[in-house]
Amino acid sequence: MPSVNKIKLNICATDYVLTTDEPDSYMRELGGEVDHDMRVLLDSDPRISTTMAAVMTALTNADRARKAEAAADNLRSQMKGYLDDNAKARQEAENARREAAQLRRELEQLRGQAKR
Repeated sequence: MPSVNKIKLNICATDYVLTTDEPDSYMRELGGEVDHDMRVLLDSDPRISTTMAAVMTALTNADRARKAEAAADNLRSQMKGYLDDNAKARQEAENARREAAQLRRELEQLRGQAKR
């Protein structure tokens, strides 16, 4: 059973206490990224509120996550295609080896008959 950690993050001057089974260092890293992204937005336009910056950061991160998932799905699909192609090529190679062995046996038989 994973251990549950309580961690306090400070994002844009507000403390958040989270309960998670993720490592503290990972959560602090995520919190730092969110804090940075929100501060960049807040510094870019004085009319942007903390809530607006949070929503815009959440949308940006959701967009990144969705695009990353789509890219991962695409890579999985490509890998499956490569694995299928590899399996087909292996089967074809095995069939060719068998056929070559059969032809060698037939050739030896014919050579034996020709010597008689």
